[in-house]
Amino acid sequence: MNVPTSVAPQPGQPGKRAAALSHALDAACFAFFALSLCVPSGYSYGSTALALLALAGSVAARPKGPARRETLVLVGLMLVLGLLWSLSFDRWFSAAGWGYGAKYALAALSLWYLSKSGVRLPAIVWGLALGCAGALAIAVYQAGVLKMPRVTGFTNAIQYGGIAMYLGFATLSLAVLGRWSKSRAAALGLLGACGVFASFLSDSRGSWVVIPLLIAAIWLMAWLNGYKRLASLAAAAMLMLGLIVAVPAYQKLEQRSTEAAREVSQYLQDPQKYAVTSVGQRLEQWRLAIHLIEQRPFSGWGLAGYPAAKKQMVDQGLAHPSVMEYGHAHNEILDMWVKRGLPGLILLLAFYAVPAAIFWPTPRRLARADAAHRPRLLALRAAATLLPLAYFGFGWTQVFFAHNSGNMFYIFSLAVLWGGICRLEARAPASAQS
Repeated sequence: MNVPTSVAPQPGQPGKRAAALSHALDAACFAFFALSLCVPSGYSYGSTALALLALAGSVAARPKGPARRETLVLVGLMLVLGLLWSLSFDRWFSAAGWGYGAKYALAALSLWYLSKSGVRLPAIVWGLALGCAGALAIAVYQAGVLKMPRVTGFTNAIQYGGIAMYLGFATLSLAVLGRWSKSRAAALGLLGACGVFASFLSDSRGSWVVIPLLIAAIWLMAWLNGYKRLASLAAAAMLMLGLIVAVPAYQKLEQRSTEAAREVSQYLQDPQKYAVTSVGQRLEQWRLAIHLIEQRPFSGWGLAGYPAAKKQMVDQGLAHPSVMEYGHAHNEILDMWVKRGLPGLILLLAFYAVPAAIFWPTPRRLARADAAHRPRLLALRAAATLLPLAYFGFGWTQVFFAHNSGNMFYIFSLAVLWGGICRLEARAPASAQS
């Protein structure tokens, strides 16, 4: 098996330059997570720096040796998805704009380069942790000082709440699985709770519903790798912490949950009257999308054809006019299927499943790191696996990939997390590399 190696000085290449590039990459990865929600387009600063450094490194300090098979799979998947977003599916080879294609290509390059150079674990761990702190700082300011009814950060409430929830649970998984000193574990746990609480303040119900999935995944990953006692303690600790964090926001959580249940009941009783509510509009979008998918399951309707078909159904009185307020179906899977057909649906599901399968910790994968670093590798692989799982959960009530924040955070998180995994596994003993 090919094991990634860090960028080493090549003949004629000063060692200081390689070291400086390595530290600059770590700083970019740290900034990507730390700034993701606390400044406008915060995810853009670290990702832009990372892409530029990867471009420079590919020319000036190109690592030697073949890439790992998993790296090639992730790179290929990113490039294919970038092409998918660039096509409108209205006609053969009709373009939807090449902006996303370029971003995905740069993320793929960054992932390939980081798989070779590696990312130091502290850059990822404390980047995620401070990203949680920054998210809560903005949430408290907007809720407490500006008196905003819903915290939105610098994007919208749903995107903000989802990303904050992932940051929180990724940090919590690192805290409970990484076997840190008590003080570091406590600090990471507290900062992870900040991310979860920031998500609660956003009133984003779509991020709340993934909590059981994420806790179950963390428990299962620890349990299957022989950490049975730790798995139970981790799940119990996160449940307890979740309850503690939820107490200050209890009234808001109860209100939003009751409101959602009422709106579902109202829509089922009278769809035309209650399709204007938050939940009712989603249900109406889903009903309409399913109806259109039944007509064109393979080819889809295209980016321009979908709103045109919706308008036609509204004009005929077959759908409520509220469906025209959004250009998407408020469900990632239905939106992809109705616009880009079955090929798009398969690729979207692969975009969740393939990274999750590659990141998922197994005893054989953990053995690639030396014994002292295996708990850290378990924690990092767990945090990485939560990313596609969380996005899959968010996608049931929101089209995360319809937003720049959703795309940029996902693809560059894949790159950074995989770079960290590769660096830890590069320390494996020779017997574990075969």
